[in-house]
Amino acid sequence: MAPASKIRLGIIGGAGRMGRWFKRQFESEGYEVLISDRGSSLSNKDLAKACQVVFVSVPMSVFEGVVKEVGPLLSEEQGLIDFCSLKKEQNEIMLAHTKAEVVAAHPLFGPGEKSLEGQKIALWPSRGQFWFKWFKEFLEIKGAHTILVSPEEHDRVMAIVQVINHLILLALGKLMDDSGIDLKLIKDLATPSFERQLEIVARFADQDPHLYALIQFDNPEGKALRQKYLSILQDLTRIADQKDLKDFVSIFKEVQKLSRNLKLN
Repeated sequence: MAPASKIRLGIIGGAGRMGRWFKRQFESEGYEVLISDRGSSLSNKDLAKACQVVFVSVPMSVFEGVVKEVGPLLSEEQGLIDFCSLKKEQNEIMLAHTKAEVVAAHPLFGPGEKSLEGQKIALWPSRGQFWFKWFKEFLEIKGAHTILVSPEEHDRVMAIVQVINHLILLALGKLMDDSGIDLKLIKDLATPSFERQLEIVARFADQDPHLYALIQFDNPEGKALRQKYLSILQDLTRIADQKDLKDFVSIFKEVQKLSRNLKLN
């Protein structure tokens, strides 16, 4: 990995939570980090001209405009890396608007984590290898686990990991809020597994709703999987309403078979 003293990094959106988080991680290893954001003294264009690697850590709603602004300014020797939670369309945008090396990256955690130790990050070398290898090595030295996955496959998997998962959490929170049942009593009577579920709902609800709306709206695989999930819920509801033990046990056994491969190491 190239010496930190010889590399200047730039983060567009560096005043945001994730931008600030990565700035601290880079600076802890001796890198000089410039940031640009709304109201910052440094413009996006000036940052792009001054840094060997440019990270884009902005809302997906403005991502395309930012890439179109700075991408053409970058040379083939520079790197452009994004932190978007969707990858296929965003990756295509970067490739179309810059000659720089392009790395698609998705940190699979939020800015509330203390460090990179034990965290997972999806990566893909979309163009070139130098800055991909540099970033991958940086992450792994800091203790992160890197997962090589194409933008297309990433978005297909994220339709379950994010779109459906978030939908379940949002629906559970909404159901509890609408039920009229005392929340303290729900917490008092919660089993250990449901206590963990409540903690997950609480962490989910502490995030930016605009970001999570875009995850629902923009994933091209999301609509089909939401419809599939709704169909499964309708089937399960019918089975429960009709007290159809045979069908219930049959579906449960299907999930039991699946569960053998779900246990995390």
